[in-house]
Amino acid sequence: MSQFLKKAVLCLTSLALFFVILFTYPFYTYSQQESNDKLGLSAKSAILVEAHTGQILFEKNPNLRCFPASTTKVLTALVAISYEHDLSKIFKVSSKATMIEPGSSSYYLNPGETISFQDLLYAMLLISANDAANVIAENIAGSIPEFVEKMNEYAKSIGAKNSHFVNPNGLHSPQHYTTAYDLSLIARQAYQNEILKKIFSTVEYRITTASMHKKPDWQIIYNINKLLRKNSQYYYPYATGIKTGYTAQAKRCLIASAKKNDIELIAVILSSEDAFSDAIKLFDYGFNNFKREKLFSENQIVGKVLIDKTNQKWLDGYLKAPVYVLQNVYSPAESNFTYTVDFSKDLKIPIYKDTVIGNVYIYSKGHLINSIPVLSYESYEIQPAKKILQNVKKGLIKGTKIVIELLIGAILLVLIFTIITIIKLKRRRAKLKLRATKTIDFSNLHNRRLK
Repeated sequence: MSQFLKKAVLCLTSLALFFVILFTYPFYTYSQQESNDKLGLSAKSAILVEAHTGQILFEKNPNLRCFPASTTKVLTALVAISYEHDLSKIFKVSSKATMIEPGSSSYYLNPGETISFQDLLYAMLLISANDAANVIAENIAGSIPEFVEKMNEYAKSIGAKNSHFVNPNGLHSPQHYTTAYDLSLIARQAYQNEILKKIFSTVEYRITTASMHKKPDWQIIYNINKLLRKNSQYYYPYATGIKTGYTAQAKRCLIASAKKNDIELIAVILSSEDAFSDAIKLFDYGFNNFKREKLFSENQIVGKVLIDKTNQKWLDGYLKAPVYVLQNVYSPAESNFTYTVDFSKDLKIPIYKDTVIGNVYIYSKGHLINSIPVLSYESYEIQPAKKILQNVKKGLIKGTKIVIELLIGAILLVLIFTIITIIKLKRRRAKLKLRATKTIDFSNLHNRRLK
């Protein structure tokens, strides 16, 4: 083989190898926000949403599976308070509930100790007490595994489908994971609960019901969320909560909320080197780049539905309260809001004013961010005179049908009778004709007389 051919073969082989590597090597792709992370977050995954609607203002790998650490306790509190409404109820501490990872956050509850549900919630959410989370789980569901089952059911029910929890405290397990988006759904649910919202924002609290914690220095606890602490370098004046988290595997995690003027935001930060700094960047971005705009006015009619075909009656549907969205000040088209009006299919008369007759669904970037009930703008019921007229009309229509059916039946009977009569007449005529044409032998008659 010539030197030229050897070089050509070598060149072709190299090219082939290059394309094989190019198309088979597992390149990783990231969201547009991460590849162009103008905020410079240290978190691997983060999301910023409007607290009430869930409108997404910023996201970085929102569906990346991460370990949530103690941010899990937000779900624990949410599930617990949905089953037990009496905050003064006294719970008992079992020896199993106090068996937690050495060195992890704890209120150092003792087996046999009693403490109120409310004090446990504060201990769990302010100082991230893992033993408090276990006590809550056992007393609500009977056992930790049964409570965890309720946690997973609740998460799925609100759309957090990429999460799986194995304990109520967030201590590390390979099978205990979630995403920033899922945690934002959980956080929004908790944010709507006034009791939890108050606990999230509390900086200092005194525990009074722990039966074996009577010393004053055991009773006062302080919120470890540095965004709320005025003596912290991370203090953020608009912060209102929610929950911190850390394990060696999860790194720094945080669910944070903030309110400035008429805008309320929730930020979720997972697997971060500096979660508090990341939260401040997210909140500043949200407050500085978005403003509240009215999408629907108060008492605005959004459509009409036909409810009475007989009288051709259309009923207007309206939204009682104004509806607001957050619009990007510098890129208005970025939000891309759309909405649909869906009226109920089984509306029945009578319908009274302010009856729910449908829903308006609002979308941003393809995500459903809000569902608002459409109300009947007026009442409608068929009046007695109209009812009588309608009944008469129905009766006439029904009577006419019966008369027509009877007439058709009578005509058929007449036709049948006529046909039968004609057949009988034809047979009778045929017999008469036969008699008229028969010959009589008179010769025999003559002979009989002679004898």
